[in-house]
Amino acid sequence: MLTKILLPHKFQMIGWILFFPLAILLVLNGFYDYEINWLTWNNFRSGDILNSSNENFTNEISIVGTFLSLFFIAFSKEKQEDEYIQKIRLDSLLIAFYVYGLLTVFGTLVFYSVGYLEFMGFNMFSIQLVFIIRFRWVMYRQQETLTLI
Repeated sequence: MLTKILLPHKFQMIGWILFFPLAILLVLNGFYDYEINWLTWNNFRSGDILNSSNENFTNEISIVGTFLSLFFIAFSKEKQEDEYIQKIRLDSLLIAFYVYGLLTVFGTLVFYSVGYLEFMGFNMFSIQLVFIIRFRWVMYRQQETLTLI
């Protein structure tokens, strides 16, 4: 029985195409406060006298876009989807959750205040990144093994 909850295979390519520019935008926005001017909306919030009413959505676009692109990459079907690939997916997902748990515990013990918030912001991508890296690595190794036989 094949899974029916995975996205179609074409979403994987869409995810890869979107991932690199959005991840670069996320890093530039997070570390260098880069903002795209046309994403600024004037008078977005009204009624607050103490704060500026201009809101730039570069951060939101980069976070949501990076998350969705990683989601597309991680949870789209392979060209040939079978039970063995499902097992590799499940094993990779389990390892990704272990790594996420360890990173969360480590970050909770090491980081404080705003640093902790920044760490958790970037840590939300660790499950998908570890899953993709581990899944692709096992698939590559499996393909290499099958080619040698």
